[in-house]
Amino acid sequence: MVRQFDRADPVGSFKAVLRELMKGYEFDVTGLYLKDGSIRPLPREASLVGRVLEVSLKEYLHRKLLQLKDLKWIAGGERTYPDLTFNGPLISPNRFAVDVKCARRAERGKRTQSAITIGTFDADYYRHPEQPAPNIAMPYASYTAHLALIALYDYAEATARNVDLLVVEKWRVATRRRSSGTRCYIAAVSDIAKLKAEQGDFASEADFNTFWRSQPIRGTKQNRPVE
Repeated sequence: MVRQFDRADPVGSFKAVLRELMKGYEFDVTGLYLKDGSIRPLPREASLVGRVLEVSLKEYLHRKLLQLKDLKWIAGGERTYPDLTFNGPLISPNRFAVDVKCARRAERGKRTQSAITIGTFDADYYRHPEQPAPNIAMPYASYTAHLALIALYDYAEATARNVDLLVVEKWRVATRRRSSGTRCYIAAVSDIAKLKAEQGDFASEADFNTFWRSQPIRGTKQNRPVE
């Protein structure tokens, strides 16, 4: 049963709602099923394991939402932000953006194996948050908060094990570093304790936006006219 939504604390309350919806999730994929009936183990590649885990998470969440009439989602496409848009009578007039992220733990379990990308700072929708853009469901500024549903996991017995789900605000776990040397990706903290506590590099969402919107980008995007 999903708890009541507290409009005095919409972000904290929605985090609690999402955590409640995901309670009981278990990753039950043991391998790849072939036509001859045999099962092959999932390859070690983190991108492949993460993709299978992401699909599993979304399917589980979809099944839970089918039981609710007052909370709805809109799923984004492969090149559309966010992965999921939440609205509906339960949380109205609020609207929340949620991206699903998967990260493998490093061997000692204290850090993620690689930095999680929690945003793209050169996107038109981020640089011009009040305006509609072709690759976002709704204007960036129209969302009450931008969240990430993060699945931390170990790769063991040829599949994902010990899956731990976090619901965090993106700006709270963001760093001042890129997660890619060639792309305009914002990295989250790699320390898992800080990730769980939402202890990133910024004191406020305004500081986060000021820093990342001031970073240099390609000239074609930088010179885009503001309507």
